[in-house]
Amino acid sequence: MNLPFYIARRYLFAKKSHNAINIVSLVSMCGVVVATVAMICTLSVFNGFKELTTTLFSVFDPQLKITAVEGKVFDPTKAVFDEVRRLPEVSLCCGTLQENALVAYGSRQEISILKGVDSSFSALVQIDTVIIDGTFKLKDGDTNYAVLGIGLASSLGINAAFAHPMEIYMPKRNEAVNIANPSATSQVEYALVGGVYHINQPVYDEGFMLVSINMLRQMSDYETEVSALELKLVEGADVMRVKNNIISILGDDFAVKDRYEQQEASFKMVQIEKWVSFLMLCFILVLALFNLLGSLAILMIEKEDDVSKLRSMGADNRLINRIFLFEGWMISLFGAMAGVVIGLALCFLQQRFGLISLGATAGTFVVDAYPCEVEWTDVIIVFITVVSIGFLAVFYPVHFLGRKWLNKGVAVGLLALLCGGCGGGAKEASTSREIAVTVEPLRYFAEKIAADDYKFFAVVPAGQSPETYDPSPRETARIGKGRAFLHFNSLPVEHSIAASIQANNPNITVGDVSVGMSLHVIKEDEHHTDDHAHHDPHIWTSFAGARVIASNICKTLSVMNPDEEDVYLSRCKRFTDELQTLENQLHRTLDTLSCRSFVIYHPALTYFADEFGLTQISIEADGKEPSPATMKRLIDKALSDRVRVVFVQIEFDRKHAEQVAAAIGARIVVINTLDYQWDKQMIRIAKALAGDEKLD
Repeated sequence: MNLPFYIARRYLFAKKSHNAINIVSLVSMCGVVVATVAMICTLSVFNGFKELTTTLFSVFDPQLKITAVEGKVFDPTKAVFDEVRRLPEVSLCCGTLQENALVAYGSRQEISILKGVDSSFSALVQIDTVIIDGTFKLKDGDTNYAVLGIGLASSLGINAAFAHPMEIYMPKRNEAVNIANPSATSQVEYALVGGVYHINQPVYDEGFMLVSINMLRQMSDYETEVSALELKLVEGADVMRVKNNIISILGDDFAVKDRYEQQEASFKMVQIEKWVSFLMLCFILVLALFNLLGSLAILMIEKEDDVSKLRSMGADNRLINRIFLFEGWMISLFGAMAGVVIGLALCFLQQRFGLISLGATAGTFVVDAYPCEVEWTDVIIVFITVVSIGFLAVFYPVHFLGRKWLNKGVAVGLLALLCGGCGGGAKEASTSREIAVTVEPLRYFAEKIAADDYKFFAVVPAGQSPETYDPSPRETARIGKGRAFLHFNSLPVEHSIAASIQANNPNITVGDVSVGMSLHVIKEDEHHTDDHAHHDPHIWTSFAGARVIASNICKTLSVMNPDEEDVYLSRCKRFTDELQTLENQLHRTLDTLSCRSFVIYHPALTYFADEFGLTQISIEADGKEPSPATMKRLIDKALSDRVRVVFVQIEFDRKHAEQVAAAIGARIVVINTLDYQWDKQMIRIAKALAGDEKLD
């Protein structure tokens, strides 16, 4: 059996030492269940409304409808239509003609859409089932009849019992309308009310009137033309297959539409509402899964002893990560499965018994209860969506934050974040696998070699200068509690803490990462009165220094953790390869420069300048601002060297840099040689020297 899965299964079902873990796990699963049930039921209700709408429209809309792509009417007597009628799946073919007309009864008038049909129309659709007054009658001898929608009949104030006929006016097809006397250029026919139908669809109830197709042809001056051929298929026929077959017969001159396409706007609206609701429920699911993260965080803390035992037996971080991944995935998987089952059960009960009604009294709406129709494709989509979101929600915190916790005790911090700092009682995480480094670039190099084996923190915070920073007693105590302290042995901040740390914490490893690097000696310029020299500590601003730093970090970590020496050597080799690639890139940028000098406020790029054959002109030296005479000599030097860039670090005042830049016509570029993103800063410096305007 898969070991991580076996352990995760035991963790999921075994009783925990704290009931809170069981409760949080149960709440997590319930959140997934409720969200899944909501998705299943919501999509099924929208499917029910779609089917209800289809049923209502089916009274008027045929299964398939053939219309001309160009033109209003076409001749249905052509041989190609006989081929359609002979298809074995076609049960009935009815020609219809549609025109607009003015219908008048007494003093009331309404614009109506006349749909001319023959007696077979009642067999084509279920019109007889919705007639609420009279019968489906279009012709009786020489008398014309019409069947009206309930809304149109109400507007005209008539019903099937009225003996006085309606007047139907339609402009003559081949004559211009006489504005002064419209009736003179209109065809007029009379029709009695044969019946009134009610479909619960305003488009048909309020605007349509069924009349004899022969009467409408006579009024429109047509002979055999129709607006559409409407088809009824035999029971069980595949509508899509028949549709495609007819399209292949008729070609591109005719359009063949099924019921959904005939009422495309209405069905699209239902589909859009359906999937927008689905997306909103997905968002609710994401919120519910935050409980799952809390459950895993608590479980990580409780099983800390188990993890230590597994590690002592040879389990690596990957195996332990998979335990908690499987734990979270099982919660989301079981929640999704339970939600699908419960959702299907609720849908079945709604279909069977109509548990949730639409109105307080029966007959208020078209249906008394919410319609419900389960589509298995929706069920599959919901299940895959819930499981996928659950997978992603668990993967990130466990794979990244959880992996760090395995070595560094970050789970407490994660729990505090999820619980919003709910209160005391949580024990502070152990810092036994913390390593202090002097500045952020050194943390960048260290994490390249150590990866996630240790947690590194910089003594000098971002925005502070290591030349002047003085750590507080609390920060010094934190350094002493760590496993090691990596430093350059040349920064002022290091001198103030290294001795006390070693004296008070004999078990801590102190590593000098500058060992083996030939350090530059900075001699004071003539504008300074004191005469002394010191070593330039900024070795991290060169690729040679970066390689030395990486090698020393690798050696220090290997001494601390001999079993991982090969791993550290491999990472160091990979990192030095990356350094070589980046160095080659910068050489291609800098080796062809015509102007090879630059001005910088604090001389932090000495090693960088030597490495690439550049000249660094510094404004400040040994923490002392320049005198006016020194500023003049510096500006003269910069003008002579045609300097175009003045660098200033973010932790220093840029006043003097701005004065120099204004005097020599150069631009100021802000850099951060203490940035954690060391590689990006090196690229930024090179681009600035090359005159790249797009630095930000």
